[in-house]
Amino acid sequence: MPPTVSRRAVLLLGGAAAAAAFGGVSACGGEPEADDPVSLRMKWWGGDARTKAYQDALAAFHRTHGDITVAAEFSGYDGYFDKVNADIAGGSGPDLLQMDTALVSEYATRNVLRPLDEYLGHSLDVSAFPDALLAAGRVNGKLYGVPSGTGGVLVTYDATVLKAAKTDPPAADWNWTGLAGYAAKLTKTLGGKVYGVSDGGGDDEGAFQIFLRQRRKDLFTKAGTLGYVEQDLEEWLTYWDEMRRSHAAPPGDVTSAAHNNSAKNPLINGQVAMTFGSGLEISLPPLTKHELDFVLAPAGPAGSAEGQYLSGGVLLSSFARSERAEEAVQIISYLANDEEAIKIMGLTRGIPPTERARQLTATQLAPAQQRALAATNVIAARVTAAKATPVPSTPKGAGQVKELLFQNNLAVAFKRKSVPAAVKSFFAGATSALS
Repeated sequence: MPPTVSRRAVLLLGGAAAAAAFGGVSACGGEPEADDPVSLRMKWWGGDARTKAYQDALAAFHRTHGDITVAAEFSGYDGYFDKVNADIAGGSGPDLLQMDTALVSEYATRNVLRPLDEYLGHSLDVSAFPDALLAAGRVNGKLYGVPSGTGGVLVTYDATVLKAAKTDPPAADWNWTGLAGYAAKLTKTLGGKVYGVSDGGGDDEGAFQIFLRQRRKDLFTKAGTLGYVEQDLEEWLTYWDEMRRSHAAPPGDVTSAAHNNSAKNPLINGQVAMTFGSGLEISLPPLTKHELDFVLAPAGPAGSAEGQYLSGGVLLSSFARSERAEEAVQIISYLANDEEAIKIMGLTRGIPPTERARQLTATQLAPAQQRALAATNVIAARVTAAKATPVPSTPKGAGQVKELLFQNNLAVAFKRKSVPAAVKSFFAGATSALS
């Protein structure tokens, strides 16, 4: 077992500390140092698997770029942006940092991030990325971050439970009406102790975004305002209120307990047989011994647009005032394109963002991950074939809007608000958050 390094430690790749801790470049011998070595700082959030993958990939980068060393700083997501903000306030932002797609617009418009367009075609190769995916890192037409992963909106279902109940899995061509009927019937089949599907009413980037795009709308406009009207949200919240009333979806206490915690997801806890949620195809399989499988989110009514889109996962960005931006961009490009780096990173940042990367990682994945990968390839093909418009950049205040949707859907579930009252409350809060 390799030695453990404190999460708060600073790893200087290529130095004696890295060699001792990770068996990387030897402290004696190895490649000679360049005459003019360069050191830069990289900051990311993530669990132990992601951190180990980054460390191994950066060590591999150093073996072919011996003049570049990386001081790596890492933590969990909680408090990560507080640390980034403290660095920025002190004028010493990290040269290379992991950025949240939900926050890239805010940081870009504050001139914290450097536009990467000047590096395209030489230091930065994103030729294998679909344009619809690169849109996740674009703000006002400029590229401020390169996606590290991708994904569409999938419904994860417990194949073990469905097999035990002798129930066929959901059809690949189902629609929202079909989901309601299938989930209600499934609840009855499972004796009312397990609900058909989790409550997706508060899931903005997943279920609700698909619902809107099928109606040729989006969560947000390019101008940073809400991309839909009260009638759209009323239809959506009513749908999920009816799902709860028919027992197709669980009551509010089940949904509330699982908020922002994959380990408490009702599918993992045996409370539902299917679940909505972004990125769950990666986070849920390791948490259960049951066999999980995936189906695309329901289609809209006849004449609807393609609702699927390619999410950007996390982004890699560079600090606007960095003096090592050229080297930072080289690392971004290396992680995106180098075969060894792609295999090392695996699924630690989500489904790989390019078709080539998905092909390279497929053989090293567990069966459930391979199924998630196959479903993502279907989504990518559908988005490309439909020439689906990219999702507009997430504006400042989007995080508050996300929470407002979840809480207002929950208020309806607990019968604290009617659907019309929840809609009014949401729009008032969202308009304020985005102003």
